[in-house]
Amino acid sequence: MKDLENEYWKQIEELEWHTDSFISDGDYKRIEQQLIDNFTPSEIKQLDDFARNKVNELGKRFNNDWLGDPGIDVSDDSWSDLRNEVVGRGKEFYENITVAKLQEMADNNDYNESFSYCFHYLFFPEKSEEEKKTIFEENKPKRIDEFINKIDRLYDEYHAELYQGGVFHYLGKLIEEARKSKSK
Repeated sequence: MKDLENEYWKQIEELEWHTDSFISDGDYKRIEQQLIDNFTPSEIKQLDDFARNKVNELGKRFNNDWLGDPGIDVSDDSWSDLRNEVVGRGKEFYENITVAKLQEMADNNDYNESFSYCFHYLFFPEKSEEEKKTIFEENKPKRIDEFINKIDRLYDEYHAELYQGGVFHYLGKLIEEARKSKSK
């Protein structure tokens, strides 16, 4: 079991969320791509489970310190980000973390949002261009109708000003073109 744990820590450290020579850029998309390129989905899920367990262990270990007096001055969302940062920095950092260091990190905003995002694509896969297009196409007639209604309301409200300024004619053309594009 210890060998497997060491292997997970090694994998986390190789992702280079944070090292002695490299301060985190917080680019979870970069790490997400590293995971995709170098691991199977099953291996990524196992690494995610390991990281989550370590984050939860930190939560249990330091919860009273976070909520205590004077406490660790972060919101609940930032508390999650802070604990994920500790895990993302690797085994040695994790094993040597203290209340004082957590408070220092919080005070200096020395953490990023959020190492856990590296794994989100497992649970929230990005939509394909075709899926995005389909959603857009489905909503297009409704959105154009909303646009036309807004223009009509503005026209009604500012009719006199628009008629005198010659804009009246252009608004009519705009609405006509919008109706044409609705059927395309």
